[in-house]
Parts: sequence; C-alpha cells; structure tokens
Amino acid sequence: MDILQIDQLVNSAPVWTKAQDRTLKGPFNYLLSNPGHDFRTGLIETFNGFYELSQQKVSTIVRLVEILHTSSLLIDDIEDSSEWRRGRKAAHLEYGMPMTINTANYMYFYAMECVQELSENSVPSLLSEVLIIFNEEMMNLHRGQGLDIYWRDNFIVPSEEEYLNMVMNKTGGLFRLTVRLMEVFSTKFSGENSLVPLSNLLGILYQIRDDYMNLQDATMILNKGFAEDVSEGKLSFPIIHGIRHGQSVGDTLVADILRARTQDVNLKKKLVTYLEETSGSIDYSYQKITQLSDHIRVRYFPSLEDRGYETAALSKIIERLGAVKGK
Repeated sequence: MDILQIDQLVNSAPVWTKAQDRTLKGPFNYLLSNPGHDFRTGLIETFNGFYELSQQKVSTIVRLVEILHTSSLLIDDIEDSSEWRRGRKAAHLEYGMPMTINTANYMYFYAMECVQELSENSVPSLLSEVLIIFNEEMMNLHRGQGLDIYWRDNFIVPSEEEYLNMVMNKTGGLFRLTVRLMEVFSTKFSGENSLVPLSNLLGILYQIRDDYMNLQDATMILNKGFAEDVSEGKLSFPIIHGIRHGQSVGDTLVADILRARTQDVNLKKKLVTYLEETSGSIDYSYQKITQLSDHIRVRYFPSLEDRGYETAALSKIIERLGAVKGK
C-alpha cells in the first residue's frame, strides 16, 4: 500500500466482514448448535409472569443471558480441562484454546449490545443503571469462578457457608442479573418485594442439584463422563461433605482420590460408594435439595400469591429442580 492508501485506511473505521465474524464466533456457535435444557429461558419467561415486560424486552434478555452462559461454558471447560460438553468434544479441543478464549471474551463484549438494545428509547440514566448491573454481576460471576478454581488448585476445603456464598456469585450471577434487569424495566415492580433473594436461592438449588447429578445421573454421565467432577478435582457440595466427614474420623479416602484427579473409573466408583454408604454425603445432598425446594414454596409462594401472581409455572421449575434421579 502507498502512503495515500494508508492515509485513507487510518481515517476510516476498521473493516470487519460477516465472514470474519462467523470465523471468530466458531467455537461459540459450535457449542450453541448443541443446546442444553434451555432452563434459563424458561425461568426468564416465568419471571415475566411477575414483571410483565414486553416480549421484545424478554427476547433481548433471553439472548443476553444465552450469550453470557454459553461464553462462560467455553471458558469453564478450559479451566476445568474438560474433554466433553453436552455429549461431544469440548470447543477448545475442536478450535484450540487461544481461539476459544478469544471467542468467549469477544462474546462477553458482544453481549453488551443487548444491554444497549434494552435501553433504547430510555432516559440516559437508565442505560447507566443497566450497565452498572451488568458489570456488577459479571464481576460476581468471575469472583465466584475464581474462588472455586483457587480452592480446587490449592485444595482448600471450604465450609458449607463459604461454598454457598461462592455459588451465589458463580451460579447465582446470571439468575440475579436476569431479575435485576427485569426489575429495572418493569412498570409493575415498585421497589419492594424484590425477587433477587429468590434468584439467589434458585442459583444455590441449581448448583447443588448439578453437583449431585454429576455423581448420580446417567444422562449427565453420558454427556460428560462418569463423575467428571472427581477427575477435575472439583470441590462440589457432596464431595466437600465427604471430605469433612473423613476429617472427623481420620479417613482421607475422598481427599486422596480427589487430589489425584484420576480418570480411573474404579477409583471414582470407590469414592462415590464412600459418599453413598460411609459419609452419607449423597443422602445429605439429596435432603438439602428437597429442603431448599420446600423452603422456596413455603417462603415465597404465599407472598407472590397474595400479590395476585400465578405460581404454577414457578412451581413446575422447582419440581424439576427437586426431581433428582436415583431417588
């Protein structure tokens, strides 16, 4: 290029084509083309029974959460050295770690277009409020994920309270982001009786159920492998309980197998059997799932119904989360 052409280039916006965009989104679209259970979309639609946003606003929030969730899974699989996601090769094994990391980060910023779209035709202060909420919950998500990784890599066994607080950040972040955004735009929300505490509780319930199912559910085992949390060295809810039990009786079986990050199925079966038959950790996790499900109905349903809201859709979600297999 001659200097005139370069001068013309630098006085224009950088060129970015649709073909280049498709290339950059490759890992994201690879994962998105093999969807999960679409739980979050159902939850957003259920919450909208309370907030009564326009369908356009709901669709934008659904897209925002889908982008953030899918992008976080791309990074999560790299951080956990996962080989499988939803029954097929993890994206970073198909596209490489550098491209997958860059794609996930790109899509985090891409999601901000949804934030801008939500705030169109609104007063400028509303966009500022929405951006603050977005930033706070993205920070919370990374705080929770970072703490989870730190505990795993340094084998620091948290208390149950510490674990649940971490989950409120890591898993609860997107649940809470959804509710906080809907409350900003809802004309039905007066600032009282926020559903943020309920979204926190749903995040905790969802994560404990996920931890339980990783060790017990045939479908999850088919999609990610048997007890993949053990191979990752993950300090999940039942595993923490099992380690704590072992510490109380001088038994290090769970801790030793978890530290090894083994792929040996027989060793992993030995750990799961210990959690089932010796420490009672599987039963304890199941009881916690049931307790939380019941608490949501008792604590939140009456007040929602008193305010004239229909709780049938939310009840189905709670029933789905509480209906763990193997029991």
